[in-house]
Amino acid sequence: SEMWNKACFLSRLVASSVRVSQSAGDLIKGILAKGDLGVIDKGSETMYDPQTEADRAAQYLIVQSLQKKFSKINIIGEEEKVSKVEVLEDGSSVDVLSLPFPSDLSSIEESGDIVVWVDPLDGTTELARAKDKTSIATLQQVTVLIGIAYKGSIVGGVIHQPWSFPSGASRTVWAVRGLGVHGIEVAKENKEKVIVTTRSHGTATVEEALKELERRGLSTSVERVGGAGFKVLKVLEGSAAYVFASPGCKKWDTAAPQAVLEAAGGKLTDISGRSLVYSADIQKNNSGGVLATAPWVNHSDYLTALPDELKQSLPEFIARK
Repeated sequence: SEMWNKACFLSRLVASSVRVSQSAGDLIKGILAKGDLGVIDKGSETMYDPQTEADRAAQYLIVQSLQKKFSKINIIGEEEKVSKVEVLEDGSSVDVLSLPFPSDLSSIEESGDIVVWVDPLDGTTELARAKDKTSIATLQQVTVLIGIAYKGSIVGGVIHQPWSFPSGASRTVWAVRGLGVHGIEVAKENKEKVIVTTRSHGTATVEEALKELERRGLSTSVERVGGAGFKVLKVLEGSAAYVFASPGCKKWDTAAPQAVLEAAGGKLTDISGRSLVYSADIQKNNSGGVLATAPWVNHSDYLTALPDELKQSLPEFIARK
């Protein structure tokens, strides 16, 4: 189309990512409706890490669809085991293509300096726990994440929610650096300061850190929910911060959420305040944990409040894989 021909490379990549995230969401909905998730545990003896047919098929769809159009870029997905799908997605979002891109981004050309980080299904545990498509409170925690980095820095991303609360309708939230966030209404401020954190790991040190935030007036309550994508949507919609004080979170969990949050004026770093790096050869683990804050709070207040003991337990390992 004419719009596609006029658009810069990054506009095409973001537009294609938006569209394929929606197709992946439809695929996930279809697999849940069939009722056989085909759950396997890819974790260790101590860590349950479920993977479903939806993860495997959605990853194949996203990676193959993007790689077919953009052969020079790096794409890193969470799943090693994938399931082939017959029809790839070659469409793109007109909403993205119609936007003029800032010159620092429109000059970027297709190359290996572009890394797309894909979590085809963030919140697998929640998907596996939802008995059917009526459990919207659980299913809203499932997201499709596509984050785009250039020379190690995040430039754009998509969080697609196959089921949003309360209607169960899908929604796609996307952002480009300098172009703001689209598809969501960002909360201006909130009297309550809700901290969202993970359900899975509650160590004594983490609980102590959460208490310290409360003592300093930086937290009025803690909500434990699944999925990094969903937690950042919560921060955009009125929660104050998302604290993940363990090393279990990966680059594909944070790439898209960071793009969306920072385009809205929020901030995402590790718990010591270091920027996350997204180049292709970097280790996959966010070994320093994650702190994400809403546009209306002060990120450094939260960094300062987190105890040194906790920060020292999550060093930044530069080890390249």
